[in-house]
Amino acid sequence: MRVGSVKPIEQVDIGIIGAGIAGAALAAALADSGLRVLLLDRREGLLDTARGDHIQPSLVPVLSRWDVLQDLLEAGAERRVGTRWFDSQQQPIVTVDVPDTGATPPWFLFLNHERIGEVLLKRALRGDANLVSGVRQWRLERDGSAWRIDFRRGEKERSARCTLLVGADGTGSSVRAQLGIQARRHRYQFPIAVLYGRPAEQAQDRTLDVYLCRERMLSIIPRTGGWTKIGFPIDMTELPQWRDSASSELNALIQRWCPALAFEQLSFGAIYPPVSLRTDSYGGEGAALLLGDACHAMHPARSQGMNTCFRVADRLASMLRGLQTGFAEAAVLPLIKQFESEFRAALEPQLAENHAAGLQMDTLDGGGFPDLTSQLRVAAQTPEVLRVMARRAAGLEA
Repeated sequence: MRVGSVKPIEQVDIGIIGAGIAGAALAAALADSGLRVLLLDRREGLLDTARGDHIQPSLVPVLSRWDVLQDLLEAGAERRVGTRWFDSQQQPIVTVDVPDTGATPPWFLFLNHERIGEVLLKRALRGDANLVSGVRQWRLERDGSAWRIDFRRGEKERSARCTLLVGADGTGSSVRAQLGIQARRHRYQFPIAVLYGRPAEQAQDRTLDVYLCRERMLSIIPRTGGWTKIGFPIDMTELPQWRDSASSELNALIQRWCPALAFEQLSFGAIYPPVSLRTDSYGGEGAALLLGDACHAMHPARSQGMNTCFRVADRLASMLRGLQTGFAEAAVLPLIKQFESEFRAALEPQLAENHAAGLQMDTLDGGGFPDLTSQLRVAAQTPEVLRVMARRAAGLEA
């Protein structure tokens, strides 16, 4: 995404460090609020293509309210109708359909991750936000009752003042480090490999399919244009084999675990070391908080990270919209305290469930995942359990 000439900035209301999904979501949610927003980001180009790209039904009304839903559809967003689980013999265990509530659509919306980020940033820039990309370094200082951000873009050094500072700069957050906010991490044993493929047979209704293979868990995730993303844990010693193999060889490797799968094309995409991360609230001087992976990183096993960013950004933006531009630090501090208290209480059970799912996937010797398979078989025969599973997957229940 190309951004026009950088506007001179002296004073803004909200400074957001990081213009990935979390930062862009907050800026989009604040669009047309009258609040002056500055986004700073290291990147010059698009977001990572292999990250989360499925939007829960419960968040479709939120994105409509942000005035980005139509933009997502015009950018090529598609729909999927549910999730299917298969056992180690590739036999169906259970299908989790999307509940039809009347208030939310009976489908997930999906669009490639980089396109979602682009749509959010465009919406933010149509509002009251300014984006400065290609920032190589920044430094934070207190400046009276505000924050001073000194940053370098190319050969130029610039400064901006903001009343509220938001750190949305990922799991390795430099904002978190500069503010001295403590973080608790769990680094999972096995990284997640991502392949991109085009299935040999295209189903009319797209679903997310999870195969509990003998060795490991394999997720087949729809992408736009008939493509698919394949995610699974690997040992680092396996990386050269996956990274350097041709399409036919990758097909053979996947079919070694799951003979039912076949792809016209397969290519290596990326590898990620998943981490579970939780942070404390900022307790120092000034108005500051963390958002997204800087605050609460999740394992990708349940595809909750991006959706959680949307939910949290919407709640924070709704509170900040009650302020007028030029607000004082004293006006925003109580809102931050209330927000932190509410969202952390609501998020804790979700983080715990996500971590448990991450531990389930974090193996290269699942033995067919007998416990999980048994639980899913029970769910398939128990309508109330299946209903709860469907509502949780859709983001309708914690």
